[in-house]
Amino acid sequence: MHDYNTILGVIELRLSKVSYDSVQKRYRIERSGIALIMNRYKDSGLSLDNLRQMPASKVVDLIYPKENLRHKDIPLPDFEKIHEQMIQMGKHADLSFLWIDYKKEHPNGY
Repeated sequence: MHDYNTILGVIELRLSKVSYDSVQKRYRIERSGIALIMNRYKDSGLSLDNLRQMPASKVVDLIYPKENLRHKDIPLPDFEKIHEQMIQMGKHADLSFLWIDYKKEHPNGY
């Protein structure tokens, strides 16, 4: 997680078409971090001026929400059941078929 100044700096530089390499060197941040900041900034629909007018804590929460976006309330596959089905399939075991069954039951699953 990066601070307010880093977040605004990254956004400002990338909007000015400064290369990823230059942004990385200036803020010591990986490409994935830059991409994450830019994607969440674009998804917010706000302008850079809007961000500058917001309190620092709100900007940080916008880019790095307290609620972890990756771990929603999604049911995990039943790995024990999958293991049993794979054994029953024997040498013809195909995990992709079991994955399709899981996705039919849980379309928004992993």
